[in-house]
Amino acid sequence: MASKQIQCEMCCNENAVGYCKTCGNVGETCIDVHKTVKVFQTHMVSLNEENNENQKFIKQDITEEKCKQHPTEKAIFLCKIHETMICGRCLHSGHLPCGQEIVDLLHEADSLDFEKVNKMKSALMEVKDEILLTKDEAEQSKNSSKNNAEKCAQECMELGNRIKQRVDELTSDIIHRITRTHDINVSTYSSITQTCNEITKWCEDEENTIDNCVDNNMAGNLYLMHRHFKKEVFDAGFHLKEIKHKHIFKGFDFKENEVILKCLFEDLEEVCEHQEEVTGSDDGNSDDVFISPAKINKTRRELTALLNQIKQDLDQSEKARTALCDELKQVKQDKDNLEKKRKIFEQELRKTKKDIEDSEKTRKALCDELQKVKQDIDNSEKKRRSLEQELLKTKPDMEKAKKERAEVKAQCSPVKDRINWTQPTGTVNVTVDNRIIDLVFIFPDGIQTTHHPSPGKPYKGGTFTGRLFLNSEGELLCRMLKAAFRRGAMFILGKEGKVVLDGVSLYDGSVGYFG
Repeated sequence: MASKQIQCEMCCNENAVGYCKTCGNVGETCIDVHKTVKVFQTHMVSLNEENNENQKFIKQDITEEKCKQHPTEKAIFLCKIHETMICGRCLHSGHLPCGQEIVDLLHEADSLDFEKVNKMKSALMEVKDEILLTKDEAEQSKNSSKNNAEKCAQECMELGNRIKQRVDELTSDIIHRITRTHDINVSTYSSITQTCNEITKWCEDEENTIDNCVDNNMAGNLYLMHRHFKKEVFDAGFHLKEIKHKHIFKGFDFKENEVILKCLFEDLEEVCEHQEEVTGSDDGNSDDVFISPAKINKTRRELTALLNQIKQDLDQSEKARTALCDELKQVKQDKDNLEKKRKIFEQELRKTKKDIEDSEKTRKALCDELQKVKQDIDNSEKKRRSLEQELLKTKPDMEKAKKERAEVKAQCSPVKDRINWTQPTGTVNVTVDNRIIDLVFIFPDGIQTTHHPSPGKPYKGGTFTGRLFLNSEGELLCRMLKAAFRRGAMFILGKEGKVVLDGVSLYDGSVGYFG
């Protein structure tokens, strides 16, 4: 069976062929490095064929070692002060003050002292026996500690479960009370919200009623509503105050009592006390030292009794002080209630005065508005009468104008038959300004009709203005011109392609001009 090959511990790339006391198993390449590199030349390397059981190693005594400061000298002295090996040169150069603390190793290493050897070996044997005994005791203690640890852990878990169960019961009760208080507050909030919504709806309805009375000018309804309005507003405010005093939110908070918690944690430490077993001490005494729990409990009982006595005295004095404080608080509360009532009455009185002033202002404003309406009615009546008078004056003029129009129409009827339609399509606008009647005739561009000497010829339109005096003759002539314009007998189309005036005289006299 082939032996297992050992790899080089320096490069791990080849099998080991030698051994270095510093680097371990080395291969051929690493052996060459030990021979060539200066850092590794001080290492002791041996080949595997030389490292057999029959090989003998040459060991040198310490007196054959070379001095570190002077490599050519042997270190044959020991300086006890500096705990270092020195040579003769070191002794004369730096260690002369050490004096008697310099040991000559050549003298001490002259012969073997077997008595020292035996004592050293005996001491080593005692240390080995103590080691074996200590290991056995440690093994037993470990097993015992394991059993005790499992037992104590189980008991501690059971105690923790009992404590946790009790804590869960207490916290569950506290949570139940907190939830119940919160439910009461929610119910209180619902009652307050419902009342506020009802009063808000009443306010909106009353405000809408007031707006309707004002918009429709229903002063009678507003007066009847105002008679009981103050009492209703006062009742609504009183109801709000009553609901605030009747429905009160209950406050609650979760606060830890640090003193009681501290005492509770201290008691828990005593309930499950951890005692350490001591197997020995420096002076060889194996007795354990503990503080007596009975003594601690006795001291606490004495302190508790003294505390209870002091608490009773404090409670008695606190009761007397509380009674006095309650009486004083009651007196202050009565005073505050009287002050609040006085302020409420003052506010109501100021509000009533303000309402009376506002009502008076409103009444005056309505009276002023009524007076203005009456004055407007009177003015309207006067205007109506003046218009009736003007209408009566205008009727004879209108009848006269109708008669004149009939006469003119009778006179112009023979001329109508002899006039041919020569006027192009156009518009006329009549305006009156500063006793002058303006007639504006507008004709667009077009084509000559069949009555023109050059029919079919295009002509250029334009704007023509005629002015008449604003009197009975001018008005009559204006109506006649408009009538002639509608019949197409007022203008003709000139030979030059422009719209010009017709030469027919419709009225004798200089009553106006055209431009």
